[in-house]
Amino acid sequence: MAAAVQPLPSLTEGELLAARRRRWLLRARVPSPAPKSPAPSPPSAAAARNDQGRLTRLDSYKRLKKIGEGAFGTVCKARDRRTGEVVAIKSAVGNGPGGAEALLREAALLAACAANPAVVKLREVARGSEAADLHLVLEYMGMSLHDIVSERRRRGLPLTESETRRVMEQLLTGVGTMHAQGIMHFDLKPGNVLVGDEDRRLRICDFGLAKSVAALPLEGEPEGTPGYIAPEMLLREKDCGAPADVWALGCIMAEIVNGQSLFAEDDLYQQLASIVDLLGIPDDVSLMPLGITATAPSKLREKVPEERLSPAGFDVLQGLLQYDPKDRLTAMAALEMPWFQATMDD
Repeated sequence: MAAAVQPLPSLTEGELLAARRRRWLLRARVPSPAPKSPAPSPPSAAAARNDQGRLTRLDSYKRLKKIGEGAFGTVCKARDRRTGEVVAIKSAVGNGPGGAEALLREAALLAACAANPAVVKLREVARGSEAADLHLVLEYMGMSLHDIVSERRRRGLPLTESETRRVMEQLLTGVGTMHAQGIMHFDLKPGNVLVGDEDRRLRICDFGLAKSVAALPLEGEPEGTPGYIAPEMLLREKDCGAPADVWALGCIMAEIVNGQSLFAEDDLYQQLASIVDLLGIPDDVSLMPLGITATAPSKLREKVPEERLSPAGFDVLQGLLQYDPKDRLTAMAALEMPWFQATMDD
């Protein structure tokens, strides 16, 4: 039986974030897809690492295998030759100055989130044979939330509502902390949420598209992963910010509950049409002919039925998936909803 959560007293936003983080560390863990013995703790690498601000040689690490690849680079599992510690190394595509600049920007954002327990930890920056050949050395986590949801679906054991609540509490707390620091992720999805091998806790990774408030507004083509991009980004609005991350969290929540993506389209125009069709948005924007009746009711409850998500949980989901970013819950406001205050069975 999960421990009861007592309502927090009235606090400032900073105090509220700190209280949330302390409570989160005491809460039950993310479910494991299968029983697994904890791995032995690696020896401490603190003494072997260079002083902060210096670069380590890449040959200090032995690459073991590739564990991820995308348009911006690759991620490899590696072992520190000095300590035996297992880490993840992110490398940009090519060794040019553009890749190095992007990695350094990502390193700066990760460093700014160093105190956030829901963000993957940056160990150091490693340099290869050339000055512009830079790599990020990160803590190694293991499976992603996408892996766990997919495996549970294959086994016919979707995550329960109480498991979904614990996942969302961690994600909302972590994202709320990021937003309080003026950092937006802009590519939140189950594949960018890692689960600790030992502590089963969540860490948000891949800050390749993340931006600080100083870098806003966004312009140009929508960035992110189809299926998790907020409608205002699909419409190429210039003032996109924290609400876009909240929308992505709503998509993640629906996917956890149902075991499948809420919006499966790869075509961004079709995704926007699907959003309007699902939420029944009055077409008062009329920026493009979407072919949706202005008075069509929301179909979100049909997609996420009550047997999978209680009315209190649905209130949270509905608040995260508001079409207008001004009407969307903030991460901190979502955590104050009754769903997170109730005691639920595991």
